[in-house]
Amino acid sequence: AVVSTQSTGGMETEHDDKPYCKNCYGKAFGPKGVGTGATAGCLATDEGGSSESKFKNTHTGNKKIVISNQEKCHRCEKTVYAAEKMIVLNKIFHKTCVKCNSCGKVMPAGDVLEHDDEIYCKSCYANEFGPHGKN
Repeated sequence: AVVSTQSTGGMETEHDDKPYCKNCYGKAFGPKGVGTGATAGCLATDEGGSSESKFKNTHTGNKKIVISNQEKCHRCEKTVYAAEKMIVLNKIFHKTCVKCNSCGKVMPAGDVLEHDDEIYCKSCYANEFGPHGKN
């Protein structure tokens, strides 16, 4: 597979001080197995030596990854992710957890009223905590 034809400058390589065109070099010394040539650069080559990969993952996997500072919903106390986060009266909620404590109606942030750390719709708040008429 030594170069026997005229090779284009920059398109040849050498191995053991002998010139090869890139195609012949890839066939003779390139990776073995699936695919050949430059696109299969991380497959094993037939160089002998250790069968141990120098790219072996040495991570044992015994450490747990803990994501800290997870925000919890004020109502259900489950983790709130950015896509479902709603801040109402300086408290964090899931969008679906922003609901009246009395009637359960889901409310937009602007329609929420608070009493004793619970949220209410305007109607329920007025009925339960608003001014009462004279008897």
